Amino acid sequence: MLQSTTSESGLPAEPVPGDTVHVIGHGPAAFVEAVASADGGLRYKVSYPDGTQDFVASKDVLVSEDSKGQRHFRSRFDSGPVVNEGPSAALATAGSTTPALPFTMMSPRGPRQLEYLGRSFDDSRRNIATPSATFSLVATMVGGGVLSLPYAMSQCGLVLGTICLLAAAVGSAWTLDMLVDCARATGRDSFELVGHAAFGEFSRKMTIALIFAICWLTKIAYFVLMADLLVPLAERALPHVAAAQGQDAFRRLVVTGAALLLSPMCFKSSLAALRFMCFASVGSVVVVGAVVGLRAFQTFGQAHEIHVQLPDGQKPVIVQAAYHMWPADWSKALYSFPMFGVSFLCHFNALPTHQELQRPTRYRMRMVIGTTLCLTSVIYLFVSICGYLYAGCYTCGNILLNFSSDDGLVTVGRGALGLVLMLNFPLICQPCRNAFFRLISDTACIQGYIADAQEAEQEIADTSSPDIYLEETVRRPAAEAGVQLGSPRWPGQFSSPPVGPRSPPTAVAPTTHTNSNSSSFARRSPPPAGRAEAAARVHVYLREDTRGGRGGSERAGSLEAFDTFMPKDATVQQSSSEPTQFLRCVLTAVLLGSSLLVSMFMKSIMVVWAVVGSTVSFLIAFILPALFWYKINGSTASPFRRRAALALVGFTSIMSAICFVLALANLDMPPCPLQVPSPGKLGLVALEF
Repeated sequence: MLQSTTSESGLPAEPVPGDTVHVIGHGPAAFVEAVASADGGLRYKVSYPDGTQDFVASKDVLVSEDSKGQRHFRSRFDSGPVVNEGPSAALATAGSTTPALPFTMMSPRGPRQLEYLGRSFDDSRRNIATPSATFSLVATMVGGGVLSLPYAMSQCGLVLGTICLLAAAVGSAWTLDMLVDCARATGRDSFELVGHAAFGEFSRKMTIALIFAICWLTKIAYFVLMADLLVPLAERALPHVAAAQGQDAFRRLVVTGAALLLSPMCFKSSLAALRFMCFASVGSVVVVGAVVGLRAFQTFGQAHEIHVQLPDGQKPVIVQAAYHMWPADWSKALYSFPMFGVSFLCHFNALPTHQELQRPTRYRMRMVIGTTLCLTSVIYLFVSICGYLYAGCYTCGNILLNFSSDDGLVTVGRGALGLVLMLNFPLICQPCRNAFFRLISDTACIQGYIADAQEAEQEIADTSSPDIYLEETVRRPAAEAGVQLGSPRWPGQFSSPPVGPRSPPTAVAPTTHTNSNSSSFARRSPPPAGRAEAAARVHVYLREDTRGGRGGSERAGSLEAFDTFMPKDATVQQSSSEPTQFLRCVLTAVLLGSSLLVSMFMKSIMVVWAVVGSTVSFLIAFILPALFWYKINGSTASPFRRRAALALVGFTSIMSAICFVLALANLDMPPCPLQVPSPGKLGLVALEF
């Protein structure tokens, strides 16, 4: 239950400089000072996240929260403010000149009693049920990377490998919940905008660059995997061409042919027809996992023949049923450790899923995250353990390389997964191109190749008169407060720029809504808005009303927002520009050609996963979400949670540095182990040629 904070006189406490407040119709702000108005009341000077400042009536400040997280619950909507006799009473004196807060103290986070949703709770566009949202995230995680998990398990051992995989799942669930927490505290519905809310424009650019990097590296990984899967099929179909070309040349020929086949889809601006691929992707992985499990069951507990990929072709290996529980070589275990983290990477899709989830209570979203990680962990554990039990210490970076090209059942799995990867490739190419475009869209050389996505937004902005806006929001309140202003430069020295037609402050009469704690809030209808403004508008709810589940108050009927506002930050308001058709084709060709060229020099898929996992994956999955959460929500969290978040950042940063060094030292790693362990040590026998 929220507790009201009072002064020694028993009256509700006034905010003090630095408090986070929510201003009706404007959103989160930082309290600067209180200034006496001409009628003897108070007006609050507040600073918005974009650095602009404004004077607002004290009755329009719903909740304040000091820098230590102490809550001041305000439910007064009377015409005159209450003046305290406590320390904050000094703020009621006319002519107060408390210095403005530095920009670094301003945050788009609102008070923690409130939830901010980019789409309203019952928006018709929220049409994804909990099972569909869960399957969508599972499909994002599960893919070709599952083929490398048996190798990671073989290097870490069954006990440590299982611990690492489950720890990665728990850590991913934790950081996914952090991202959702940041989104609900700021109203931002994308990874990059959460980064912008935390650390500004540099952080936004960095998150875009990381999304581009993970997509581009994933394209390289897909090319390597397609070569691993399609070359055995091509060798069976064209044995004479394979013998004449040689292994390396034939491999490059196959992957180039695959690139040419899928390239027409990569140049398209929309790939709505391929949305069904998430089902095919999960289905093909399940088929491959079933094949690996079947072969492991058939050979369990007995010596059997497997295959490894050597420089001169595929060769047979006789391996006995001997497995180790802990790493035989700790450096190789550390080298393969990032594979567990990258397997659970879906953080850039978590917030779009949250944006489209029906009735997005915290309980429902946590159920989606928890169920997703549990299902994915079961699939990963099954494939990784079965793959290791089948291939032993000769487990390849791609477990399908351990099977003979003559195995008909495995051939079906190779073909199905290879076809799915080819059809999935354009789905990776599109966000890669979009992220790259956003990175370079500010450069002068491509300004002529940018198409406006929504020209109506400019028309909406043009309907707002600067003179009327300044008169209503700056000069008139300041004059009532006894403050003299000069001629501020547009968009105003103290007020935010307009983002659409403004409604007069008294046009809508507030109604009263009482929650379970009998605390009153003003419920106001949003002002008239254009299409662009409606898309960017943030909806405000009580945290306890959107909790849901046990101990929550999820309602059967509609949950109405008690306030809505337009974000003050121009970065959130701006429409996303799009490249012209010519620029889209140029960017696609550059990204497709560069990823294909790099993939031709990659011998092992583990090289790609090691680089991706030790750099981009650690940043996106663990380091940045924890840092964003600490910056946005850390001031109101318990000391234990803050220390835990910092510990996660420190541990993953150290592991990232170590694993990256090992990844660089093993860039020439072969696709399968070449060294034969001592038979007496591990119970294995040598290669038989």
